[in-house]
Amino acid sequence: MCADFRLKRADFLRSAGAVLGAMFTPGFTRMAAEEEYDNPIIASPVKSVIFIMMSGGMSHVDTFDPKPGQTSFSTVQTALPGVHFADTLRSTAREMKRAALVRSTWSEDGDHGMAQFLVQTAYRQPQAAGFPDIPSMGAVISHLKRKKDESAYFPSHVTMGDRGGMIGRGGFLGARNSGFQISNLDNPVNYMKPIWGNFGAERLVRRGQMLDLLNDQFRKRYATSRLDLWQTMSEAALEFVSSTRVSVFDIKQEKPEVRARFGENWFGKACLMAKRLAAAEVPFIQITRGGFDTHDNNKGRITDIMKDADPAIAALLGELGSSGLLQQTLVVITSEFGRTPNVGGRDGRDHWPQVWTSYFAGGGVKGGQVIGRSDPIGGFPAERPVTPPEIIGTIFHSLGFNTESHLPGPAGRPFPLIDSGMKPVMELFS
Repeated sequence: MCADFRLKRADFLRSAGAVLGAMFTPGFTRMAAEEEYDNPIIASPVKSVIFIMMSGGMSHVDTFDPKPGQTSFSTVQTALPGVHFADTLRSTAREMKRAALVRSTWSEDGDHGMAQFLVQTAYRQPQAAGFPDIPSMGAVISHLKRKKDESAYFPSHVTMGDRGGMIGRGGFLGARNSGFQISNLDNPVNYMKPIWGNFGAERLVRRGQMLDLLNDQFRKRYATSRLDLWQTMSEAALEFVSSTRVSVFDIKQEKPEVRARFGENWFGKACLMAKRLAAAEVPFIQITRGGFDTHDNNKGRITDIMKDADPAIAALLGELGSSGLLQQTLVVITSEFGRTPNVGGRDGRDHWPQVWTSYFAGGGVKGGQVIGRSDPIGGFPAERPVTPPEIIGTIFHSLGFNTESHLPGPAGRPFPLIDSGMKPVMELFS
């Protein structure tokens, strides 16, 4: 009987080994990825996400969740009775009926790099160790939301402001899904025309044909993947220059009164650019505003940042709302963590991932509501805690993504959109 058991066990191990070996062959992993990837999209009217990242750890008690005795500012009543903001957000407070708050966002990561990795990818760095080329949220949205019949190379993922860490990273989804960085909002696209000579459309076509001829001759003698890459880059540049959509990057086309409402400063121009990109149905637009690492001079720094950010955010919501674009655009404002409820001796607040606030408007979100709450001092979630992966899951849900589907990862390995068990905050949509 023991011998029979050993024989059966050996047969089982051999069979299992064969199955496991097959599973890790390239053909099997490609097939698995394709099967999981068959239906990642569910119908949704939402075309774009404007993701505003308050980088450095914005103090929640001095902005969206003021607490008596803890905030450094006075408070203002929002358009939603009983809900107050710090007066740093006086203009944004008037738009509260368009928006919803999650006042119980929290995580375990109090390090800037790790926390921003989590907010940008829905994965903690230790979890992602097996995927060193994990894509950012923006790249995922670009990959899944780009229209099949539109320009292949027109940006579907745009970033403005600070661009460090995972911001704009295409990862295993490739350079085509990486963020198109706008460095100068007054002159966002350069070198669109030669500095001398008369280059009409016909001459550009002839030059392109000549380049193809030279490349074909070279390819016959020297086969190299670098030539294919160079040709792809040339095609991308020519298509971008020739696109009728390039004018979307010119905020000077806006009426003076609209520009004044957003503000003639960097953040105001970034929000105005985001509005124009959303009107053009660019899938993912990120604005990153740094400066919130307020270990000292907390009140002065927040006052300085918000004097530009507050009217710009209000103008963005107002313009999107009045034009009807808010129905097809999701606006999200968050940070990588909050700040300590108690102010230190240098008027500073330290890192505090235990709780902060995330802000949502449009994209199917029901405005005029608050999900979750923090405790009386703004120290911990007191009700309905929500993690950054759940925030990203909510964004994906708004866009019509099946959050239980997978991406085709490296070597065909299926890669989950978000970690298992991390569900969207469905209360936001009801």
